[in-house]
Amino acid sequence: MKGKPKPFLRNSEIDELCERLIYEYMGDDGAGKPVDIIGFTTRFLKLTILYANIAEEDMSKLGFLSDGRTPLLVSCKGQTVSHVFPEKTIVLDRFLKAEKERNRRFFTIAHEAFHYLNSLVNHVPQQAAFHNEFDLDCHYTREDFAKMMSVQECQADRGAAALLMPKPLLLQTCMQFNGGKPIAVYGNSVFTAADRAVLFEIAEYLRVSFTALVIRMEHLKLFEKHDFSEYVSSELHLGNPEAYG
Repeated sequence: MKGKPKPFLRNSEIDELCERLIYEYMGDDGAGKPVDIIGFTTRFLKLTILYANIAEEDMSKLGFLSDGRTPLLVSCKGQTVSHVFPEKTIVLDRFLKAEKERNRRFFTIAHEAFHYLNSLVNHVPQQAAFHNEFDLDCHYTREDFAKMMSVQECQADRGAAALLMPKPLLLQTCMQFNGGKPIAVYGNSVFTAADRAVLFEIAEYLRVSFTALVIRMEHLKLFEKHDFSEYVSSELHLGNPEAYG
């Protein structure tokens, strides 16, 4: 007998669910404004956000959604203790309170908020969940890497991006900062200096990282694709590839 299939949402479902819920919360007054992810999480979803010195062995764990049963290792008065936080509580590593960590803080909150939303949508008990940020200097076991790349975690990242960057808001912001002109990508991931500057402006306005913005725009197919040879000639002003050699 086959087990019950794990909850799974299609990307289109994730996008529409998150976008519509954000606009349900923000209403007409929020049109064109960056998403108030803290208000959405605490007032609309009724989750609590707390800060603690997370002391898990895996230092890439920046955020935690508590199910009221699973303990979290935290540092308190110089000691590492195991603490069970109440259900429906998002615990963020205390360093994320710094203003320079604003974008990481908001994305972590959105990531954990989506984990909670996913449990509501699929009518399953809320489970404890971590938000891990990939660290090039950290050694991951196969099990650690599998957890970070699991369907649930990938969906939570997609959901976090959709909550912070609903498509209508993203389109409106691109219009505002780029005059309605499409942003070109050469090859798979190369931008002109001018377009990269625009992307950084958009990311700063929406309070997300440059990387999160680019991934979101790729998912939504908002870039205008160009051959890399155009970049070589128009941006770098280098010779005709046929003349090489």
